[in-house]
Amino acid sequence: MKQILCLGDACADIVIPYGAAKSGSSVFPEFTFGGTAANTASGLGRLGADCAFLGKAGDDYFGRAMKNALQTDGVNTDDFILDINLSSVLILVVLDEKNERFPFIMPRENPSHLQLFDEDIPDRLLQQVSFVHTTGLMLFEEPAAGTVCRFLEKCAACGIKVSLDINLRIETLQQNRDRLFQAIETVDYLLGSGIDEFAPLTGISDPLEAARSLVTDKRTIICRMGDLGSVVMDRNGEFACEAFQVKVADTLGAGDAFNSGFLWALARGENFQFANRAGCAAAAINISKSGARNCPNELELLSFLAQ
Repeated sequence: MKQILCLGDACADIVIPYGAAKSGSSVFPEFTFGGTAANTASGLGRLGADCAFLGKAGDDYFGRAMKNALQTDGVNTDDFILDINLSSVLILVVLDEKNERFPFIMPRENPSHLQLFDEDIPDRLLQQVSFVHTTGLMLFEEPAAGTVCRFLEKCAACGIKVSLDINLRIETLQQNRDRLFQAIETVDYLLGSGIDEFAPLTGISDPLEAARSLVTDKRTIICRMGDLGSVVMDRNGEFACEAFQVKVADTLGAGDAFNSGFLWALARGENFQFANRAGCAAAAINISKSGARNCPNELELLSFLAQ
């Protein structure tokens, strides 16, 4: 099978336990990895899928560490560009006394993952990959927004399956509808949160009705509903899966883990019902541990589904 290409953002997360330090605990900052597209690629790699990541970061300590982490998870990083003229994106996550997260992004101007140009995406990928997954986070600033839209249009013309995780919140959705809808026109699978994304995107208050309004003959909608599970919708019907009950340690990266499980199942040739369950299971396993990248391997996921 040809590769799944994850196109998008990668960043380094530095978690600062300010609340614990303030109370006198002996704690230290924690360095982890993030970025929604990179998280999805990481999960696919752990699940054993043939996956590649295309993105851009700085040729610095953080960029090299991000690239090495993806390689460790089994992801092809030949097209993960490290640019000496850019600084990798860092997310400083401050934890207060209640472990509430307060993220600060740096640099705020011209972040590296959005400095993506047409020439950064080799034409050979149109023969190399059978599936492309990307994120709405790439669609709200040039040059990346135009670059990604043009590439997705090429993919659609070549018969390459395209999936897009909206991954934008209401304040951003109001700013970037043109590029987002340009991208949506190319996709086969549109994933998002019913409450946070499909409802504000369409102006329809009921999240499931909002998601249904976007179904077409070509486009399947995957509506994630948090602790209510998720629903896959196409012209042939709907396939719902309740959320698996686990003790939640951290919800960070839950949607990305769902994407990994869902896309892994599709790559195996599974039907939507199984793919939806695989996505929910991967998300459940991920949130049972702290951090964004706790997607299981294939054996762990299949064992979880068999319970």
